Amino acid sequence: MPLVTAITKDAATSLYTAPLKDTQPLVLDLSGPIVWTTCAVSGDTASGDVTRVTLSANATDGKNPLYQVSFTAVASCAPGSLLAKLPAGAAGVAGLAGLARSGLALPEQVADTQRVGNKFALCLPSAGSGAGVAIFGGGPLFLLPPGRPDINATLAGYTPLRKHVESPGYYISADKGIAVNQARLQLDDGYGAPLVLGLCSTIPYTALRPDVYRAFIKAFNTATAGRARITPAVAPFELCYNSTELGSTRLGYAVPQIDLMLEGGKNWTLFGGNSMVQVNDNTACLAFVEMKQEEVDKHGGSPAAVIGGFQMENNLLVFDEEKQRLGFSSLLWGRQTTCSNFNFTMAA
Repeated sequence: MPLVTAITKDAATSLYTAPLKDTQPLVLDLSGPIVWTTCAVSGDTASGDVTRVTLSANATDGKNPLYQVSFTAVASCAPGSLLAKLPAGAAGVAGLAGLARSGLALPEQVADTQRVGNKFALCLPSAGSGAGVAIFGGGPLFLLPPGRPDINATLAGYTPLRKHVESPGYYISADKGIAVNQARLQLDDGYGAPLVLGLCSTIPYTALRPDVYRAFIKAFNTATAGRARITPAVAPFELCYNSTELGSTRLGYAVPQIDLMLEGGKNWTLFGGNSMVQVNDNTACLAFVEMKQEEVDKHGGSPAAVIGGFQMENNLLVFDEEKQRLGFSSLLWGRQTTCSNFNFTMAA
């Protein structure tokens, strides 16, 4: 039976955790190939040593948790450099749950121990909204209010999962490009097409390769030419606006939509709820940043973009390793629900 766990966003670091190790939180890492855990370094254990840990979650029918399930997982003792990145002030954080495309990552270990599908659904919460939800092993997902259809069965689309260099992470292809206000970005083809997009749960905002970033900022700036700007912009962002004058919709601020035009013919559309971040009472900024050049150089030409946590929040993403595809819902606000609307009350 599939397993469900709650997801909490750490306000200080924008990292997402789940109470998987003896109810202690592990940081969720879509790029992580293994479960890392805190170990008592002694004569018997050291950084990098393989160990076994007991992890736990709850069996689910997609509507509620049913009963607790504990299982033994292979893990590695976390090095100090990794522990230093864990949420400061997040009491009791016990390591990192790697979710990547690896035989020792959490999804495959759950699939092996529980005899369920090698897939998981991730629904990240926004700050201050309550717990999000992850389901490992497939199955339906129902969000409150009651009577809503299974979100898994009504996704906006699917796109193939692709490999990129030697990374175990998740990548997709925007083979038709990226559009702002339904106008495709005009890019230098020096890196070649199609555009490779990575997904990363440990960076707060989507990072765009410098050539893509400049075209993106230019297009969004042009599309919002009549909007009141806040200058200077609030770092690390480049375009900030007087949020009291932006106007609002059920999908967030009334700003130009951003379309990731994906392989398979479907668009993953980002509306104001995932494109604009509120930085103070009267200021909202375009929540995208420029990829550091050293990252581009290190990988010999990085992905065109690495999609960060903020852009994934309140979107259901289904990472299906069996069918080698990513399913996506687009912003759940349009369905009058959120990732924080799973009913975590234990079923009677």
